[in-house]
Amino acid sequence: MISIKRTLFTGIFYTAIARYSAIVISLFVTAVLSRLLSPEDFGIVAIATVIINFFSIFTDIGISPAIIQNKNLTKKDISALFSFTIWSGIVISLIFFLLSWVISEWYASSILKPLCQLLAINLFFSSANIIPNALFYKNKQFKYIAWRSFIIQISGGVLAVGFALLGGGLYSLIISPIISSILLFLISFHK
Repeated sequence: MISIKRTLFTGIFYTAIARYSAIVISLFVTAVLSRLLSPEDFGIVAIATVIINFFSIFTDIGISPAIIQNKNLTKKDISALFSFTIWSGIVISLIFFLLSWVISEWYASSILKPLCQLLAINLFFSSANIIPNALFYKNKQFKYIAWRSFIIQISGGVLAVGFALLGGGLYSLIISPIISSILLFLISFHK
């Protein structure tokens, strides 16, 4: 009973640290970027972000909770699920990439095409990260998840601000999620 309470407390503690530090870092980075970029840049990226968030719904489709809850998954099951998320990530990213032309035309903004095409990378890696993330939660590696999240948030924020200072413009707003999802993938598989 004591170990269940301790595991619960540890999980809540590190999850809260990860979540609230991410919020603070995000607010700080956004505040700095809002001084360096124009409101129009934020508006254009907001359009792309809303659309990619819609596509993100189709990447997980409940796989993470199923992995966390299922006690009888074999390595073969996990491998099959990982293959499924990789292939579904490729398909969803490709659809989003191809729709970039339509999105750009619909909003009469030529810059949306390359933005959406670049964000397709983020969509793929978000899908590829589903299984490793679910396994970290299943194995109750909350401290690792929190530290990983903190390091990635800091790295992405520094990169975004640095890119803005170098004249990256609105691309500064999308570099952080793209690099963060790639780093998350690399760090997850390094462990």
